[in-house]
Amino acid sequence: MRKSVLWSVSAAAVLASGAPVLAQEGPVAVEDLVVTAQRREQKLQDAPVAVSAFGAKALDQLQITRAEALGAAVPSLYISQISASPSTVQVALRGALDQTGGMITSEPPVGIYVDDVYQARLSVANLDLADVTRVEVLRGPQGTLYGRNSMTGALKYVTRQPDGTPGGSLEASWGDYGLQRYRGSVGGKVTDHVGATASALFSDRDGWQRNTALNRRVGERRDAGVRMALGLIDTGPLSATVSAAYARTDTDGQHFSPLDPATLAPLAGGAFGSTRSPINTDTKTEQKSLTLHLGYDLSGVQLKSITAYQRLDDRWTLDFSGGLVTGSGLVPGFLRGSATQQEQASQELQALGEAFEGRLQWIGGLFWFKETGTQVLSDTVGSGIYGPFPVPLLPTTIHATSESIAAYGQLEWRFTHRLKGSAGLRWTRDEKTIAGTIQDGLAAYPPSLTSRSSAGEWKVWTPKFNLQYEASDDVMVYGTIARGYRAGGFVALSIAEPSIFTKAYDPESAWSYEAGAKIEAFDRRARLNLAAYVQQLRDLQQNVISNGSILTQNAAEARIAGLEVEAAATPVKGLDLFASLALTDAEYEKLDPATAAAQAGARTLPLVSKVQAQVGGSWRIEPQALKGGALIVSADYSHRGPRYAEATNAEAGRIASVDRVNASLAWESPSAAWRVFVQGAMSSTPRTMSPARSSSQA
Repeated sequence: MRKSVLWSVSAAAVLASGAPVLAQEGPVAVEDLVVTAQRREQKLQDAPVAVSAFGAKALDQLQITRAEALGAAVPSLYISQISASPSTVQVALRGALDQTGGMITSEPPVGIYVDDVYQARLSVANLDLADVTRVEVLRGPQGTLYGRNSMTGALKYVTRQPDGTPGGSLEASWGDYGLQRYRGSVGGKVTDHVGATASALFSDRDGWQRNTALNRRVGERRDAGVRMALGLIDTGPLSATVSAAYARTDTDGQHFSPLDPATLAPLAGGAFGSTRSPINTDTKTEQKSLTLHLGYDLSGVQLKSITAYQRLDDRWTLDFSGGLVTGSGLVPGFLRGSATQQEQASQELQALGEAFEGRLQWIGGLFWFKETGTQVLSDTVGSGIYGPFPVPLLPTTIHATSESIAAYGQLEWRFTHRLKGSAGLRWTRDEKTIAGTIQDGLAAYPPSLTSRSSAGEWKVWTPKFNLQYEASDDVMVYGTIARGYRAGGFVALSIAEPSIFTKAYDPESAWSYEAGAKIEAFDRRARLNLAAYVQQLRDLQQNVISNGSILTQNAAEARIAGLEVEAAATPVKGLDLFASLALTDAEYEKLDPATAAAQAGARTLPLVSKVQAQVGGSWRIEPQALKGGALIVSADYSHRGPRYAEATNAEAGRIASVDRVNASLAWESPSAAWRVFVQGAMSSTPRTMSPARSSSQA
């Protein structure tokens, strides 16, 4: 294990018209967030859903500036970068995951939404949270209200809305490894009935790894983005918001420590943080988006429309070997380049309301989604491996389309003052096509291209049943049975192997049985939320390595059982404490004997730690010497137990446990308009960063 320390210094200003922004006096209590987990606003403690919610205050306190950092703060959630590019992540929740996020055909089992707009590509999932006011992580199947690919949960970002409220903020940060980070946000009224918001972000950081072949640091990253929105205000029953966003990430690629290709053991010179590939690599990701939200309140029935369009351009080049020594010297053992273009459009129509004096609440909707994309993979085997010269393969070209339509509805009935239940159902039809060309075998000479294509259609029903009982004003218990699914698809990550290229696999599904409790105590100064579940996975989409290609099969059934705990307390004014815990047992129940996992005797699902925990807090101190100002001390400790990166549970792919400590000290001005803070993080990490842990993630 290795310990690493990161630090940064930041200064933030709050811009407001009129009087300075002062701290609001109120009763000592745990912050009570409003969430939209059930597609309508309700208090966090009233939602019969296992949901973790973070407001702007918590995001700052926990130093959550990108989606990747959420993994430590949410029970059962795992988010990390994968081999395609630093802006691409893999997301795992309650035992389900995807390890091919850099492919145009890849779809995660956790739905990702920005202002209720579905994000299809993991290439932009590592969002920089520049203007996000709230993050919600819904755990458990969300296939009824959220639909496709929300099989084990959903990740929701809520950005600042143009409601006419004047004010804004500026923040600048500097840290080690050349970190510079600047972000700003402003909002207010344009006219009496039009509000606007605008935000911008720029960050830059040098690399922390060392390339011994190039004799320089590698791993630098630069992010830039803007978001603007206009919205109607004070216009009676009509509401409308249009927003546009642009984001770009540039890096010099991902860099791996070299491994022995036979034993997967680290080679000499493959120490933690080092690489030796003799070539320069890079990545570039751009996303543009346009969204229109419309609403109309029609005599107690709310009508909503969400229309969205997005375009993605994603390019990367990587040496997956980390640099190999051959008879030709030090060479890039396996060099892969990718160029992807993707477009998506979606339309959702929704109606919700209530009847019978509020005893019945209902919601119904229609959803349409269309995605088209092209990806070209260019692979080169290094010199000295198959011969004295580099061996470039003919490009693999992939053209893919995906169209989904769905209809859904949910009814909630209050039987008594304290007992209510709900039932919901969603019908979805997915249609997909894939066509492309691939080299006809590694040994073919002269090499030639062969064409392959496939098409599929899948229809799925995803019901949900919930019973909720308020045992007292401070205790609510619930039980949920729900089904979720991940769409089927086609094999695309193939290296000169036409026999599996475009081969279809079916949807993966999950039935979840969950019981939970949400408890408040000591006059709302303490909160305890519990969730225990058993989840059955069917037609598990299992990745198998076949001659360097990744074959996805419906190869397994699995059972996941877990207990999730979240606690928060504000015992005295200014002191906020929190803790979370996830205990998980995830085992295969049935494996296809022909799969690599079965032949290796694998027993547990990849990327699942038996224990995950976090504990921390913040203390706001207002000494007289600061004349109304305040010092804010924050710290947290997180632990994630060991896990396997591969489905085979190979020891070479075992990732050791990771422990991390965050701490910060902030000074806030008497008017609360300025804040300066120092942040630091120390973590213990595995010694190697190996392509063995990422070999199925390209």
